[in-house]
Amino acid sequence: MASFLRALVVTTALVLALGTVATVALVAGESPALASHYALVHADFVSAAERRALSRAGILDTEVLLGWLTTPKKRAWVERETGITLVRLEALATQCDLLRVPGFGPTMVGPLQKSGIRDSEDLSYADPQDLLDRLRVATRGTAQAKRLPDISTVATWVAEARRLRPMLVLDRLR
Repeated sequence: MASFLRALVVTTALVLALGTVATVALVAGESPALASHYALVHADFVSAAERRALSRAGILDTEVLLGWLTTPKKRAWVERETGITLVRLEALATQCDLLRVPGFGPTMVGPLQKSGIRDSEDLSYADPQDLLDRLRVATRGTAQAKRLPDISTVATWVAEARRLRPMLVLDRLR
């Protein structure tokens, strides 16, 4: 019953913020993008089992997920509700945080993190050419290597990340 009420509250908040049509499309998974955020079904870094557990807690998209993962206290609540470990929730937090960067989609999250960029704050300090070089190394031999952005796109990502307010409280020693 508590999960149902949480889902109802989240859906009501989405209707108020987005309107009925956008919320129905988001919940149905018909529209993959909501600004820079995505329905969990379109975020390939979230497993099917994680999507089911998060859905039971009323978490249906990466923006809401990020909101619930910003602090250790919130991550502990999500862990209790979903059974997803704190370590995995922190990883999901950093992945969702990268989606705050305009023009950045879920398929680039993995390569960017393999390149040493953990979250949008890390991205804000990156040198665009160095990052592009690291992306080339991280994606070498993969299909993603053929879809890498050009230097101006990477520079735009870095500039956009610099405009964002940090949201995550993380253990930076990991």
